[in-house]
Amino acid sequence: MYSVESSSTTELLQYLHESLHIQFRDLHHSRQQLESSSPVFALEHDLSGDDLDLLTSTIRFEVRKGLGASLRRWWLPFVVYAAESGYRYVGDEYWPSFEQSTPGWRSDQRPWVKTWFQRFATEYGGAVPTGAFASNFTIIAWPITHAVLPTYLQRQLAQLLFEFRGALTSDLLGDPASLGARLAHRASTYTERFRIFCENTTLVGQVAAALLSGDEEQTPYLLPSTLERIVEGLSEEQQARQWLKSAQRSASRVRGFQQRSAVTTGPTRMKVLSHATDPLLHLRLETTWTAYAELPDLTSLAAGQTAMYDQLRSSRGTVNGAVRAVPPSALLYSGQEVRLAKWPQPNQPFLQLERGDEKTNRMLAEQCVITPGPWWLFRRQGGGLAVEVKGKLVHPGRRYVLVGPEAATPAVIPWSAQVAIDVQGVSAYELSIPEQISESDAAALRNSGITVMSHVDIRPVGVVASAWDGDGDVEWLVGEPAMVGVSSDLLPQRCRVSVDGATYFLDWSPGEMELLFSLEGLAVGTHDLSAVLLGEGGRKLAAGSLDITIRDPQVRGEGASVGEGIRMLAAPARPTLSELWDERATVTIDGPAGASAELLIQLRASDDKVVAALKRSIRLPVDEGSWKAMAKSIRTDRRFSHAYDQSESCVVSVRQDGVGFATLTCERGFQPLRWHFTRSHDDHIVASLVDRTDGGSTTVELFDVEAPLISVPKVATEPFDVPARGGLAVAKAGDVTAAVVLPTNPNAVLRLPPQPAISSPSRSADEILHLARAHQQWLCADLPADIFATYEQQVVGDAIARSIGISIGGSHWARLERRLATASEAAEHLQAMQDAVGVLGPHKAIASTIASSLYKWLTPDSLLTGFEHVIMPRLAAHGITDKPATSRFLLMLAGRPGKITEWEPSEAESVLDRVLQSPILYRAARFAVLGTRALSDAAGGQRGF
Repeated sequence: MYSVESSSTTELLQYLHESLHIQFRDLHHSRQQLESSSPVFALEHDLSGDDLDLLTSTIRFEVRKGLGASLRRWWLPFVVYAAESGYRYVGDEYWPSFEQSTPGWRSDQRPWVKTWFQRFATEYGGAVPTGAFASNFTIIAWPITHAVLPTYLQRQLAQLLFEFRGALTSDLLGDPASLGARLAHRASTYTERFRIFCENTTLVGQVAAALLSGDEEQTPYLLPSTLERIVEGLSEEQQARQWLKSAQRSASRVRGFQQRSAVTTGPTRMKVLSHATDPLLHLRLETTWTAYAELPDLTSLAAGQTAMYDQLRSSRGTVNGAVRAVPPSALLYSGQEVRLAKWPQPNQPFLQLERGDEKTNRMLAEQCVITPGPWWLFRRQGGGLAVEVKGKLVHPGRRYVLVGPEAATPAVIPWSAQVAIDVQGVSAYELSIPEQISESDAAALRNSGITVMSHVDIRPVGVVASAWDGDGDVEWLVGEPAMVGVSSDLLPQRCRVSVDGATYFLDWSPGEMELLFSLEGLAVGTHDLSAVLLGEGGRKLAAGSLDITIRDPQVRGEGASVGEGIRMLAAPARPTLSELWDERATVTIDGPAGASAELLIQLRASDDKVVAALKRSIRLPVDEGSWKAMAKSIRTDRRFSHAYDQSESCVVSVRQDGVGFATLTCERGFQPLRWHFTRSHDDHIVASLVDRTDGGSTTVELFDVEAPLISVPKVATEPFDVPARGGLAVAKAGDVTAAVVLPTNPNAVLRLPPQPAISSPSRSADEILHLARAHQQWLCADLPADIFATYEQQVVGDAIARSIGISIGGSHWARLERRLATASEAAEHLQAMQDAVGVLGPHKAIASTIASSLYKWLTPDSLLTGFEHVIMPRLAAHGITDKPATSRFLLMLAGRPGKITEWEPSEAESVLDRVLQSPILYRAARFAVLGTRALSDAAGGQRGF
């Protein structure tokens, strides 16, 4: 064994470099022989423990001397050293830990790491990092990628493989790129750091394929010693070890599975996800029959389409005929339900997004549809429930509900009767199918598109299907055995089975009442199965059919999860820590009405240790309003506020014995820049910036509450004292920005400080947009756990909006704005606002209509709808045409001006120019916003416009 003391570091570096050169050269050559070339990872050095210790001590000794020519020449050992550091990486700060373990290393030497890894990629086919992480962290992405699977990500990958095991196929196991892409789509509900890792889909697929090879199988994608090392790391935790073993067993069964089926489907015709993403209709017998639609989880539909996923996450959905809109993010969960006031029209889109683009809404119109009419059949079940029978098949002796056009009636059938249904546009008839059906009755049913299933019964058997309506529609998840049974009271000799047009003949065993077979290789989508029973001479005895849906299973990570009887949903889906507690996200908790449960809030540090825990007793269910009130109470708790700024994640859990449980995990997220605050006993606060970026170009600006538009530069690497009233701190490094409203000294805020000083801008679109951008910067900044900081943020936002009002509204309106700035009750000035809108007859008419409508406009939706009704007919007279969003723009400009920065710039400037020429439009909007705020509670008034 070599030692640093007995040999020069140059000799040792040369020895290690040459050994590693042979190792990586040979490995690169073998990977090139694969059908799909696979990269080499620096962690695959295959060094023994002693040699790795030698490499580590040699590198550290050489770095202490200075990064000389020898280390630059014999660079392979350093690549391995950096990759080992990446393997130990815990998702926090790579460079501080690296520099602490490597004395003498200087920050200006960081670019050498990227240079060496790029050379490694060129000469040895090394892995190249991709994805958002690689774009933001151009240096550390290399050693972390070459660490293959850092220890802090291993548990999550094991869980993902376990939850995905039912979707494994032999094709996926043989195609790491496709496997990685599928796994990456599945990781949408996992932690942000894990999702970032999964963006390198090729790497994820190769690591997953290697891990799924099992103990007794070899993999070409990772060196055995490297794979064994990762598996050992996973096995240190019992749960992760069990997950991995279960996933490996599933993969082994997929590889070694021999076709047992009497039917081989071969290539199948698919309706790509069209049926798998359809809504599920059902009826409930309340006072009368009522109709509901259970909406699908559209995560799989948006897989690989970032724009569509973002729209599903942020936009409300409208359902054809529904009583209410679907909240943002709700379509990324399964089980969402809407009541139908009108029957959906099959010739119109069933589901659309309010702010969805044409491509997204066209896809939803094509892929999320109800079954065609004109009649819909529902089978009655217990508890006043009737579920749709999509195949329109009825069985003798059962009860059904038939729904069809209001003006039409089904053929006359003696055992049918009209029943009441609380849905516009349709009538309902209850069918009590007798045990024996005459030919004339069967013909009458056929006239309504209904088939009588007699003499033959087709149903799922074996492993319980994921869904089965009891008649003609069954669902299985990918990877589940699709086993079918055909039974009959006849004596057939053969059964002719057709699957998507492919036909097979199966012999019927004499004396048997049922024929069993399994279907292999059914792809995701909808498949049609028909069975014809044949007697002597091929005579047709009876026939039946079955609609089969293969769904892509949607797994759940550590985000919102469902317990036995409790479900927690968040909008947006998987909010960040700041979104959850800054009231930019809402949470609802479903459960048995009136049941009590325990709510537990845990704040956790970067090492996952609990730094604060709060318990609350709640009553189920919890709606958005109740959650907001509860969240505000939790945020003001001193235990929460003292730990919040130091925490990296939060786990919200709801539990009740005998009812169920649900959890929601929110992370602060992997932030290249993050603000940290320390507060002394006398409320003196110091702010410091945690900079995880690779470069040294970070800038910091401080904006004081009393002068919120004036930038005071700060040194990024030096902490600074926070003003007593707080302020806004903005750090920027390239495309990365971290903005935070600073915590306050409460005593300073309570001393009734003067209003923020903002000079009135000139009446130009550019100046108004400049103020709007400042408003957006303040209002979108993260908040600390300080209720006074939230107050100061709103004070600044109101002051900026007021400054815009003074600039646009004219001298008379400007005087009113200044009075309102110091008014204790804005409601006392409603008449003054109405009078200030305008003196001309049409202007007074607008103001009068708004004044009489304020009490009707106390919600954002009603305000937008009502104001639009008032102002839209008058826009053409002011030169605004073909701009249907102008009403919303005016309200945003009047109440939350920062939001207009999200408009297309040329359109925003165009409308602003018109508003500056016709300030009556602004004054009317400002009156509507301030008037509704004055008449509603403060919190509610600030949420919309």
